[in-house]
Amino acid sequence: MRAKAFNPQIFLELLCYCFFGGIMLYLVYSGKYLSYVTPRMKPYLFFTAIVMLTWVCVSLFRLFRPQHIVRSSHCFVLAIPVLLLLLPHSTLNTSDFSGNYIGGTTLSGKNDGADSPTEEYTENVLDPADSIDSTIPDTQADVTEQNSLTYLPGLDTTNKKITVSDDSFGMWLSEIYMNMKKYEGYTIVMTGYVFKDPELLNENEFVPARLVMSCCVADLAPSGLICKYDKASELQNDSWVTVEGTIFIEEYEYEGQKYNDPQIQATNIIPADEVEGYAYPY
Repeated sequence: MRAKAFNPQIFLELLCYCFFGGIMLYLVYSGKYLSYVTPRMKPYLFFTAIVMLTWVCVSLFRLFRPQHIVRSSHCFVLAIPVLLLLLPHSTLNTSDFSGNYIGGTTLSGKNDGADSPTEEYTENVLDPADSIDSTIPDTQADVTEQNSLTYLPGLDTTNKKITVSDDSFGMWLSEIYMNMKKYEGYTIVMTGYVFKDPELLNENEFVPARLVMSCCVADLAPSGLICKYDKASELQNDSWVTVEGTIFIEEYEYEGQKYNDPQIQATNIIPADEVEGYAYPY
């Protein structure tokens, strides 16, 4: 009985499918995919892995099918991204981004002119704070209210305070821009690196920023709320700080139109440890 001929082309394709699908699963289960894309891309990565593994099963039935001409160049379509993913990568840091600041309006998908009409407001009178309490407040006293705010971690409506955790930075940035009047007068505590740009900000302003990824690593940009602080010029650029202050609404004019922008009037700033990873809007 004649033995079936081994097909090297199908075998090479099978290897590419296995490696590519395996890497997708590894990146998802290890969480390392977040260095490349946002969390909402996770289902698509799973789908890609399933497709690759399905092709592996189909290729097994063709592995011993005779083929006179062996072609392998098309395998580079998968081999090249596999090799790129296997290369060592490091998380981009703040020193890689000297500009390209984006505000929360961009992340929240709002049109400033249409959705942020200027309104009269009274700036809050602030009392100096001696220390910053970064503990997430307990809001379970009011069960009904807690149930309606489960998607807003760190919100204490009783004391009008927002404690922004490292994981909820992007979410709160979008939320505050979308509902700025709702949070006007709230005390906010957030951590970020000192971002200053003389072309965008005044001498008494800086942004406690994080690198925010809207879709993939290619669109990383520093983002945050503008913070007014009398000693902003003394803060070292790219240093990490925890800011406590009061949210207020600042009116500004751009190309003949007036807009509203939620900002922070700082009452206390202390040094903070660097936060690894990126922030993602929700």
